[in-house]
Amino acid sequence: MNTTKQMLFVVDSMLGKLARYLRIMGYDTIYQKSYSEQELSELAAEGRVLLTRSTVRATEYPHVIFIDKDLVKDQLTVFDSNLSLSRDQEKWFTRCSICNSPLSKVDREGAQAHVPDYVFFRYPERIQFCPVCERYYWPGTHRERMLARLKDWGF
Repeated sequence: MNTTKQMLFVVDSMLGKLARYLRIMGYDTIYQKSYSEQELSELAAEGRVLLTRSTVRATEYPHVIFIDKDLVKDQLTVFDSNLSLSRDQEKWFTRCSICNSPLSKVDREGAQAHVPDYVFFRYPERIQFCPVCERYYWPGTHRERMLARLKDWGF
């Protein structure tokens, strides 16, 4: 298999929080609440690795990681033990945690009308934008809590 930097993932419906954290860590991770078997087959044909809690699905697809843990920190550990997660924090917070699209930098004028004033004045060069779902991201306390959690988990 390729290195995780180049790998693409699809996460089944039972692992939504894991999908969010993988996106936060910069991994191209598709997640939706349900998939048809045809959709999963098409995603597997794209070369995506399936992360699943289903013992049935774990035997039906060519590239699968079976996740048998309940807590996100333990799920990340299983993922890491199978693929050796990149610890490159430069990639963290580069994808939309909602839709998986790469985030874009925005200019000051473009961000001003869409973020709180304190964010605009405190982080003017660090505001990012999702061009698909039109959400704005910045390095506030929410991000700090996520970073602390990932650090506590050993990442």
